[in-house]
Amino acid sequence: MTSVQNRRLRLNGSSCWIAVALVLLVAACTPKARVLRGAGTTPPPKKEEPAAQKDKTDEAAKDTREADVKNIALLLPFELNKANPHAPSTEDIKRAALALDFYQGFKLGLDALAEKGTNFKLDVIDTRDDVAESTRIAKLEEVQQAALVVGPVYPKEIQVFGFNASLSDALQVSPLAASMPSEFNLPNLVTVTAPVIAHVQALAAKIAEQYHPGDAVIFYQTQDAASRQFLSPLRAEIAKLKKNIQVVDVTDEASLESSVHLDGKNLIVLATTNKYQISPILAHLRRLHDELSYQIQLFGHPNWSKLEFDESDGLASFRTIITSSYFVDKSRTEVRRFDDQYRREYGLAPTEFAYKGYDAAYYFGGLLAKYGNGYKEYITKSEYRGLHNAFVFEYNPNWGYVNNAVSLLQYRSGTFLPM
Repeated sequence: MTSVQNRRLRLNGSSCWIAVALVLLVAACTPKARVLRGAGTTPPPKKEEPAAQKDKTDEAAKDTREADVKNIALLLPFELNKANPHAPSTEDIKRAALALDFYQGFKLGLDALAEKGTNFKLDVIDTRDDVAESTRIAKLEEVQQAALVVGPVYPKEIQVFGFNASLSDALQVSPLAASMPSEFNLPNLVTVTAPVIAHVQALAAKIAEQYHPGDAVIFYQTQDAASRQFLSPLRAEIAKLKKNIQVVDVTDEASLESSVHLDGKNLIVLATTNKYQISPILAHLRRLHDELSYQIQLFGHPNWSKLEFDESDGLASFRTIITSSYFVDKSRTEVRRFDDQYRREYGLAPTEFAYKGYDAAYYFGGLLAKYGNGYKEYITKSEYRGLHNAFVFEYNPNWGYVNNAVSLLQYRSGTFLPM
């Protein structure tokens, strides 16, 4: 069964009404007490026992059930303390959306495991997106007794919580932050979202694979932070893989035209995520490709998957490639099944965070169900292909477990699709 405890959300009188109002307005549900019986857990009929013997049997069964319960603490920024207790506003709903979506997916993931006979007790705790509150929560009994802690989700809270919780056996899962795990230096931290270095390494390998003598590797430098953070480590990774590749930096149309090769391929990396900067650069690349017959292979930033492009941008002509830590294949049976269940349960389509919540619950809850409190030993040995992303963890004694699963997507048919 899955037993969800939500008292840490302080859903008393008026604040409980807030939760219900949020449910009605966003067709979702806030954490609430709910028990689902796993398949095969109903005992068969049996002969009546003497009262004294029956009491002993029931007590023993109760002790066994309690001993088998897997305790999980889920720390999410619902921020119910900021919501209007009488009439939740649109802003209140938006503020809680990420936490609600992740919780709903997470709950369905545990439900799926509960149907196989595992008992879970889930304590849902509102971090309020507040460092001081995360510090207080770190010492709660529910956290200290948990075999698994999922959250907080924001970088500013992850480190302060981890430091103050001082978890000895339980792992702290960072389910959403893409920060470098070395920023936190928490040996019990599990970083689910592949950090930028994993993307850089995957893209460097692809560029090195496609490069041949006579080709040009060109970095289009822009001044935004995304570009600087991506291109500098990418240069270093390419040098590790192929020392004969000379990377040329360009900053404008003139320097680009003086650097492209007519006889070989031009492997161009554009790492800005600013659409206003991307559009004119793409227009110039189209002229080089369409009018002057330069061969162009374009590589973009992982966040391009969240930007809107159309046919006139030319990404398909450039066979544009990006890296990604996630992709939802709507044709997969598992994805369709989850989508249908989510719609039945909550009345709307699942979001990115709902998929992430399900995958986190099913993977880590599955390890906990299978291996008990010793599940940590199996994280680096247990690869997983989820609804939304894959998990391939490596361990570092300084900053814990890091997911390095990154895939390559290519632009075609109007969107980025797996290669």
